[in-house]
Amino acid sequence: MESSNKTSEYRSIFKATSILGSVQLFNILISAIRNKVVSSLLGPAGMGIVGLLTSTSSTITGFTNCGLTISAMKNIAVAYKEEDYDTLGKVIFVVKRLIWCTGLFATLICIILSKQLSVWAFGNEDFMISFCCLSISLLFTQLTSGNQMIIKGCRQIKMYAKANVIGNFLSLFITIPLYFIWGVNAIVPVLILLSISTATVSYYYQKKILIKEIKVDTDEFKKISADILKIGVAIAAAEVFPIISSYYIRIFMSENGGVELVGLFSAGFAILNGYVGMIFSAMSSDFVPRLSAVIDDNKSCEETVNNQIRISIMILLPILTLLIIFSKTIVWILYSSDFYPITKMIMWGAIGSFLQCADWAMGCLFVPKRDTKVYFGLSIWSLIKYLALNIVCYHVWGLPGFGIAMIINRLLAIILLYFYMKYRYDIIYSKDVLIYLLYGCIYFTILIILNTLFEGELVILTLVNIVSLLLVSIVAFKKLDQYMGLKNLISRKILKKK
Repeated sequence: MESSNKTSEYRSIFKATSILGSVQLFNILISAIRNKVVSSLLGPAGMGIVGLLTSTSSTITGFTNCGLTISAMKNIAVAYKEEDYDTLGKVIFVVKRLIWCTGLFATLICIILSKQLSVWAFGNEDFMISFCCLSISLLFTQLTSGNQMIIKGCRQIKMYAKANVIGNFLSLFITIPLYFIWGVNAIVPVLILLSISTATVSYYYQKKILIKEIKVDTDEFKKISADILKIGVAIAAAEVFPIISSYYIRIFMSENGGVELVGLFSAGFAILNGYVGMIFSAMSSDFVPRLSAVIDDNKSCEETVNNQIRISIMILLPILTLLIIFSKTIVWILYSSDFYPITKMIMWGAIGSFLQCADWAMGCLFVPKRDTKVYFGLSIWSLIKYLALNIVCYHVWGLPGFGIAMIINRLLAIILLYFYMKYRYDIIYSKDVLIYLLYGCIYFTILIILNTLFEGELVILTLVNIVSLLLVSIVAFKKLDQYMGLKNLISRKILKKK
């Protein structure tokens, strides 16, 4: 029975990842076309301006969203799972109004601080009007996040996937014509139109979930909102630190290497944290509700976390191998040859993305455990660590240093989480998970070194990469089959189609 439950859990993880993973492949294709054209039209400097404007906007959103899209997730997911539609309707009614309030507050803050934001980001007041105009996009961004939270909380993975596909498809028709006509002058209008289009699509799919909102009186509104905001504000305070660190890293690069360096970093960051991060986004839609359901049982939590990491490792092994092997080609497809300097950054950063599956899964325990004080403290530590590592590693290794900084950052996070979770909840990484992580890091390091040594030897390099990809794919497939009976699952799918 236990074995059957374990197989079912592994399949649940794999199914959620497969659905949204397939969607993300389409999104990557759309993004590739969009980024290729945009990077050619704007160049590294234009991409740097986009990076500074978007990171500044994200910082304001992080300060003002009160953690609603994270804290309210548990309320919605639990009510939906228990089929308590009265409570669900009330929570959605309250959440939607809180989302509007925080979105409007973000817009107001952006307008009031527009002059100072321009000085902080670009060192002059030239972009003050740009920030004033861009302020409206913060409202639509918050509305999008609220709609997506409701869709995910109600476990409507397919709807969430469709909303993502259509939103990305629309972005293609918005960005390319405007950048082609007006170049860098179209950056702000494009960002505004993108926020409006994604908000519209997410609203359409959210309304397709036939959950009736139930109006509540003032007292009940205060009670529900207090429950959400109590944890949400703490989460928002903690979540804003990564945004601040990312923002100040871009400011540091702007001052030391100009907007061209910001553009290169933003492109590399987009590939590592954007495209690879999509995998974690896909998995979280299924993982967080499952983890919340067993949050009071530490042994079940430990099993759920380790099961998630095992599947994540086996999915990431072939994907990151492809990323390392074709890093230069991917950069050319997504951007242009001007962005080749970020190739080594991506290669080393791939190891950081691999390690991310361990600290991400264990880190998801903090919110449902309501361990907000420690979460807040760790976020401050992460801010200091992230800034220090990136600055030091950049000075030592240049652009590749940002990738190396990711590895060190993730390793330190895993070590810290291991000892804290063991001490606080008696939850640890299983021995096999730690062994997989170690072997994976060694494998990727050897692959990167070989790709660097034989860069000019096409025949040898091709042979090395083909053998590496085949071996790692076989290992991943065998392990997935061991965990969830992948062969039988595929056979049944084929027979069903016939």
